Amino acid sequence: MTSTTTTARTGPTADRSRRVGDTLFVMQIVSALGFGAFQGALMLTTTEGVSLTWLVFWGIFLLINLSLSIRANELQPSRITRQTVWTYATWTAVMITTTGIYLFGDGILWTAIDTWTALIALAGIAGTLHVGRRHALGVTDPLVRGYLAVFFKGVPQLTLAGNIFLVGGSGLSLFAIVIGHLTVCSRLGQIIMSLREAGWDRNRQGSAISEIANEISWITVTVVWLIVP
Repeated sequence: MTSTTTTARTGPTADRSRRVGDTLFVMQIVSALGFGAFQGALMLTTTEGVSLTWLVFWGIFLLINLSLSIRANELQPSRITRQTVWTYATWTAVMITTTGIYLFGDGILWTAIDTWTALIALAGIAGTLHVGRRHALGVTDPLVRGYLAVFFKGVPQLTLAGNIFLVGGSGLSLFAIVIGHLTVCSRLGQIIMSLREAGWDRNRQGSAISEIANEISWITVTVVWLIVP
């Protein structure tokens, strides 16, 4: 009787978790494609406030998290982790396309903000690698890659906020602002669900660290974008 009761409780819980995971996955894919469409279309008209380093470092950030999710799925395969892999793969493809639109547009390719972004981010990356070496951790370590993602995403978004404050943010769409929060929070939801499903390993810890930094810095961008006329 005890065994039957446990199964009955487990079944609905598993189905509910699967539905939530599927919903988050669909939201991510739709959001990625929507971001590419809205932001890409806007950048054909204006790139005010947008910087090349923000786009490029974002692409690297996605590649880092894609590698983390792939490795996590190799070590502990699960439905949610596979969906996370496809999420990062889709976003990576969209970001490559968006960066291409920026490069072939009429805007200024490199500004002082890009220089500062590169200097600060690269200093943080070098510091992360140095600390990792002191603890006998190479660039392939999941936590090292998680902190690297902070400097590839968090720093460029903070300098993006500075750029918007200085020159305006008409090149950043409302869709991008809103979707930025929805997608980061839903990815954090996917990570939390995968932690409950497959355990708190170093790959998932690395992903969590990078996404938390992502959300904090995007909140800063949002506040600046809202107050700048």
